[in-house]
Amino acid sequence: MTFQIDVPIPSMGATVNEMTLIDLLVDAGKRIAKGEKIAELESDKSVFDFEAPCDGVIRRIFCRAGDIIEVGTPFLRIETDDTSMGHMKVEDSEVQEAPAAKSAPAASDPKTSTGLREIAPATPAASAAASAPSSAEHSSIRWTPRAKKLALERGVNPDTITDIVGTGPGSRVTGEDITAYLDTQSAAETNASALPVSSEAIGGESASRTVRVAGIGYAVPKNIRSNAEILKQFPGKTEDEIVKVTGIQQRYVIEEGESATSLASSATRDALAMAELDVCDIDAVVVATLLPDQPVPGAASALAKKLGIEKALAFDLNAACSGWLYALEVGRSLILGGTAKNILVVTAEILSRITNPKDHETAFLFGDGAGAAILTPQSGGHRLNRLELSGDARYTDAISRAGGGALNPMPKPGDDLDPFYLKMDGGVVFKRAVLAFSNIIESALERHGLTPDEVSWVVPHQANARILRAVSKRVGIPYEKFVVTINKYGNTSAASVSMALGWAAKEEIFEEGDKIIFCSVGAGFTYAGGLMTW
Repeated sequence: MTFQIDVPIPSMGATVNEMTLIDLLVDAGKRIAKGEKIAELESDKSVFDFEAPCDGVIRRIFCRAGDIIEVGTPFLRIETDDTSMGHMKVEDSEVQEAPAAKSAPAASDPKTSTGLREIAPATPAASAAASAPSSAEHSSIRWTPRAKKLALERGVNPDTITDIVGTGPGSRVTGEDITAYLDTQSAAETNASALPVSSEAIGGESASRTVRVAGIGYAVPKNIRSNAEILKQFPGKTEDEIVKVTGIQQRYVIEEGESATSLASSATRDALAMAELDVCDIDAVVVATLLPDQPVPGAASALAKKLGIEKALAFDLNAACSGWLYALEVGRSLILGGTAKNILVVTAEILSRITNPKDHETAFLFGDGAGAAILTPQSGGHRLNRLELSGDARYTDAISRAGGGALNPMPKPGDDLDPFYLKMDGGVVFKRAVLAFSNIIESALERHGLTPDEVSWVVPHQANARILRAVSKRVGIPYEKFVVTINKYGNTSAASVSMALGWAAKEEIFEEGDKIIFCSVGAGFTYAGGLMTW
């Protein structure tokens, strides 16, 4: 005879009072086997697989991905005939209650053990996310338009390639993927699938008004810093562990001769080229950064001088990881208010300068980079709607850098340098980020009358793979629609959204009319999000 049991969130120690449901891998009605992975949970310190305590059928699900749940609270109900679970039996009167809750199904691999199995110590959420869904989820190889063009330009028919691994959204093959792939092939292998290349083959109110994103660009330093290099400081950790927990495989860091201004200049020139504008057409420069090359004058003025924009309005703003979206909304408002016409909105972050190489919570997270956009009042595509900006100052200590300001401008001889590095409370950031990202996306959908199915892409701040997957399930938008680049670039703070957008535009994965949702959570906390129509 079968009976039903309520399975509670397990206790992970006296100091752990709640856990975050990162992912739920079962749906109501699914038959499960004892030891099968059915959920992934995160405490303040670790990530865990939750494995089925018995054979049975999932009858009810009481929560959804991203929920923060108190220890001991039931999160699913199982029908089973395993008498060893009798102490968890639900009374018959409770069994007749409301029908089973629904949660998005996902593939899972059976395990041979039961209970919780620790994956790895958790790394703070402001890190980020990366790998796309496995190729097994797709019946054929998918390509970005740029990748196809590069293959054809090299004389190779993309349709003949069957063994390439894509790292783009939805496991799409990117330009970087095909370039690396072809570089490893012999001339004979390349010629075997060669094709002649034709030119055809290569080829009311302020709150509701939009502006045009006429050009987009991004830039990274020359030097790549691998996980292996950073791991020299942490002999107890492995590369697989870092990728599993953060999604980061590498990051770019500046070297001698590079700076925030030089990266911003490179990103700007790409954006100007796309917009078909000259620097003399720009009449305002807004730079979002938390670490300019020097405090005074501002980064915007330094960039304007380097570009030769001598008479432009220029200023900086700092909203941490949400900075670029804040700057876009400021730029949109300046255009609609008549203050400026063609606005350069840039973000450049050199986080390698303020990352503690001996802090295991942050050493793997951050990278350097820059992104740029040209906003204009012109008609045409790439329409930017009003972005919703908000915050929650209760969590100002969750991500901070106390040194370097007026209260502690520079260390004295013998002082501890820790205040001059970025610090993070990973548990707080992770829990709040999942909810905040989800709320930002759902708010944008509501404002614009969209359903999750109508969203073409989500371009998020590159937070953490587990965060973004939980957000994906929570809002009902498939993860393969999330543009995720943290595996390549790490967390670049305010630059991450602009770099992800620039990368996607370069790969030509957007199509005319695509609905693109932006979302970001930054230190403060600062929140930003909204809609762009390609």
